Formats: sequence, C-alpha cells, structure tokens
Amino acid sequence: MTWTPEPGMTERQIKKELERQAVLFEDRVRHSLVQDGNIRLVDFTKEFLDRHARLHLKKKTVFGYEQNMGTINQALGHIKLKDLKPGHITSFYANLQEKGIRARMTAAPKVDFAELLKKQEHSVKSLAETADISVWCFRRLKAGENISKEHAEIIAHLLNTPYDELFRTIHDDSPLKPGTIHAYHRTLSAVLSRAVKWGYISKSPADGIDLPSVSRRRAAYLDEPDARRLLELLHDEPIKWRAVITFDLLSGLRRAEFLGLRWEDINFDSRMIHIRQTWNYVPSQGCYVDTPKTDTSERSMKISQTAALLLLEYKDWQDAQRVALGDAWRDRDGRVFTNDDGSPIFPDTVTKWFTNFVARSGLPKVTVHSLRHTFASLMIADGAPLIVVAKQLGHAQASTTGNIYAHVIAAAEARAVDAFDRFGDSVALQPKEEQKKKAAGT
Repeated sequence: MTWTPEPGMTERQIKKELERQAVLFEDRVRHSLVQDGNIRLVDFTKEFLDRHARLHLKKKTVFGYEQNMGTINQALGHIKLKDLKPGHITSFYANLQEKGIRARMTAAPKVDFAELLKKQEHSVKSLAETADISVWCFRRLKAGENISKEHAEIIAHLLNTPYDELFRTIHDDSPLKPGTIHAYHRTLSAVLSRAVKWGYISKSPADGIDLPSVSRRRAAYLDEPDARRLLELLHDEPIKWRAVITFDLLSGLRRAEFLGLRWEDINFDSRMIHIRQTWNYVPSQGCYVDTPKTDTSERSMKISQTAALLLLEYKDWQDAQRVALGDAWRDRDGRVFTNDDGSPIFPDTVTKWFTNFVARSGLPKVTVHSLRHTFASLMIADGAPLIVVAKQLGHAQASTTGNIYAHVIAAAEARAVDAFDRFGDSVALQPKEEQKKKAAGT
C-alpha cells in the first residue's frame, strides 16, 4: 500500500499515523485469506469475540454473547458463512421452541455446605482457586442455592465425595420462551452484521427472519399506596436492608448503580449523587467494578432530602460497624452499601432478600428493578416532564422512557384532561332536557 501524509503534518504526527496505518494494513492482510466467506460460523465467532466484543463491549454483554453463541454454534457452527442461509436460522429457531430442547441441568445441594466446609476445614477462597470457580458459586452453595451441574461435579471431586451424596440433579426440559428466541436472534444478528462490516459476506442471512411474537409486558411497579406501605413495612427490617431498598425506590437507580455507589460520589450539601461506577456479576469472573451501562448512564442527579437523611442515618450505622470490627472491616473503596463487615454486597443477595420480603409482606409481586419503575411512574404521575424522568433514569433518549412507561403516561394524560372539569361551573352548560328541546326545534 502507499500512504501520503497530508500537508502540514509534523514529523511526530506522520510517525504516529504511519504506525496506525501499518497496523490496519497488517490486519487487512491477515484476514484477507478468510474474507471470502469460507470461514465456519464457529470460527468466526471466536474472531468476533477476540477482535471486537472483548475489546469494545461490557463484560456482561460479552458473557451473554458467549453463552448464546455456544448454543447457536451447536446447531449452526459447522456451516461456512457463505453457505449460511435464512432457512438454516429459521429451522434452528423453530427447533428451540420444541419441548425438551432446553435440556438444562442444575445441581441442588442435599447437605448444609456451610457446615460441611467448616467441618472439613476448607477455605472457600482456596477451593475456588483450585477449582477455578468463582467464590460466589461457593457462597450460593452455603446459602442453599442451586449451581450448575458442571461446577457441582468439580466441587464433589475436590471434596472427595460422591456427587449423589452432595447434590440432586434438576432437569429442565421446558421449551424456550419467545423472548429467549429474540435474545438468540439479537446475538446472532450482531455476529453476522460484524461479518458484513468486515467483508466476509455481503449480506447478513439473519436479516428479515420471522420471529415468534412477544407479548408486550408492562413494567411492574407499585402505585403510591403500595409504595407507602412498602416503606412502612421496611421500618421493622435491619437498617442494612431498609436503607438499600428505600434508597432504590427514592432514587430509581439500577441495581448495579446503587451497589457501586461510594461515599465520595455523594455531596450532601447540594444533595447530588454522581454515578461513576457499577458493581456487576458474571459467573465466569465473579463480581467486578465497571463503568456505567452507557455514556448517558454516567450522570449526576439530585436526590430528595428524605433520601439524603436516610443515607446519613445509614452512614452512622456503618461507621459504628467499622469501629466495632477494627482490622476486620473489609471495605476497600468507600462503598455505600456493604455487608456487615464492610465487604461489597453480592448483587443477587439483594434480589433474593427483596423477593423473600415481598412474599412475606403480602405486597404485589414486584422485583428490585420494579422499584426503579415505581420511581419513574410516580415522577410521571406527579407531572414531571418526560425529559427530566429520562435524565434521572440515565436514558439516552426520552423516547425510550416514553415507550417503557406509555401506560403510565396515558393515565397521566387522562387525569390532566379531566383537570379542566374544574371550570365546569364557569361554563354555561344547558341541562340535557333543554338541549333535546332545542334540537327538536320546540
């Protein structure tokens, strides 16, 4: 290739651009051998993950792609890109909807693992390192929760105990739901669109595929009376849980956002919080800190005085815990919401606690994410402009907010129109009898 520097470029700029052009040229040469579409889908998937996904996408997104493409490649991975047709994909999606296709197996613990590990004097950390399994997997076991059968078999081997003595296998052969089919399609479309962009194929065979219809579900949320009841019931719960659930309702943050919040991200004088990091979990890696979901998710937002006072009350409890535990306090980055020993909260622990709380409280069936929907719905019902709600939620477009909360907006619009009935006594309305006489010309 030949590259000519633009007029006015300095020697340093020329050198830097030459290096960049060389890298781009080498990349094109290296992949020109397979850019005729003769590469198999399974092999291109590795290219997609290594050259694009792991470099530019969130770890959670990459994990989802890895999981979905693992299933897709079992059926289609052997086909070359140039030979992959819409018919192959359509047949695969139809097959996914048949009973028994899921064939997912998990392992349910039959023993008290907390007691077993203590009795055998096993360290969770050392077991996790030896088995190359996340420490959170062992914590799930100690909590009596199911794990993957594959991990259960490894753990049984490490403990030198027959699998059947420690675990019971759970089989799930139910057909996949339409929403799951759509998730597979989004993943496959992303992979094949990248193949088009890189010149492997001219058109994606996933374009125009007919998918099973997905019923549009309304976002579950609490109305104001139920939200008030929730907050009142939380008064009887430990402050560790009362604070995190109440703050979620009062701020509308995503779970990863409020679990990643640090005290340095809060300005109590101005009542502003700054969303700069998130706390996430994927089975392959465990828990990790990441940047917010999107550019607009990294935001500053004002919180109510009630929310600020709640945080100050909670901070008093946390400070007392820190003093009481001394060197045993495990906080490392000034996290707001922590376990009793200062360590970060495992994300699913919040979800599990709230699910149990809702069940024993008799509240409508809602999730932690429903608290975010409740926050947004109450703002809309109170007349907050949609663009303000979108900014609080971290949505890039107000239209996204409008689509999610269309039913709430419709109800608010109806109430707004009815509000003009306040002028009814000032409008000269004739009784119905008079209107009928007038219409009859009598």
